[in-house]
Amino acid sequence: MTLQVGLVRRWKDVFCWVLLLACYASITLAAKPKMPGHTHLNSIRIDGDISLGGLFPVHARGNDGKACGELKKEKGIHRLEAMLFALDRINNDNELLPNVTLGARILDTCSRDTHALEQSLTFVQALIEKDSTDVKCLSGGPPIITKPERVVGVIGASASSVSIMVANILRLFKIPQVSYASTAPELSDNTRYDFFSRVVPPDTYQAQAMVDIVKAMRWNYVSTVASEGTYGESGVEAFIQKSREDGGLCISQSVKIQREPRVGEFDKIIHRLSENPNARVVIIFANEDDIRHLLQAAKRANQTGHFIWVGSDSWGSKIS
Repeated sequence: MTLQVGLVRRWKDVFCWVLLLACYASITLAAKPKMPGHTHLNSIRIDGDISLGGLFPVHARGNDGKACGELKKEKGIHRLEAMLFALDRINNDNELLPNVTLGARILDTCSRDTHALEQSLTFVQALIEKDSTDVKCLSGGPPIITKPERVVGVIGASASSVSIMVANILRLFKIPQVSYASTAPELSDNTRYDFFSRVVPPDTYQAQAMVDIVKAMRWNYVSTVASEGTYGESGVEAFIQKSREDGGLCISQSVKIQREPRVGEFDKIIHRLSENPNARVVIIFANEDDIRHLLQAAKRANQTGHFIWVGSDSWGSKIS
């Protein structure tokens, strides 16, 4: 009985550390040289007895046909460092997992759901049976096939659209997934995402908070801006739904930022928002890249003092 209690306590401690790394990530994956047998350029591999997967937006979306763009310090590198820090703490503690070392396979999503889906196939390769009966070596003998390491769980992703895309693959192989930043209400559906969990609340809560702020400030005429995708569109939809339930709030217009914005699109959005001077308050559910470009467009149009921005967590949680 004493031994069982001790083991339960140790595993509880390990579970707390795993949750800690996910929560603390609410924190470089620079291009690494390709190692023999590794097909992913932007990845980190740490050997261990048990491997965890990791998905982090270390790079922004690329332009001009490139998958990856500039480095993202806060939402990419810092979160990656948090996971590495948690792994070091666990592995250096002789009481948490005695004689067991945690490893990791960490990949860069490049803030793009399709790229992340391609990358995440690495996590399930070890579970896919390959038929090599017709494959022969030059010597006539059977080939020696080295299976990739198997991950027991995945930490990530950041963007809701990425988490949804990856969750649909991981659930087929019953691989648990814990996100540190995905807040789309859709992910609360346990019938569709039964192997997904997160350490952040869904957007319905911050949508209600934003409605309360707007009403407390007596702003009754607002516009909304959303990035195309699950996070932006679901967030704005939740805000509009909450505003209808509470009453006393009118929506001037709802603008959507395309997934692949064209040149001059953000200037057009600012011009469109300026057409109704009475709707100065703008509720924005967008990713940090779109927000940055939108604010730059407002500055170019000399409208920095005109609009009152109410940003969601993707903007409000940033230091700079």
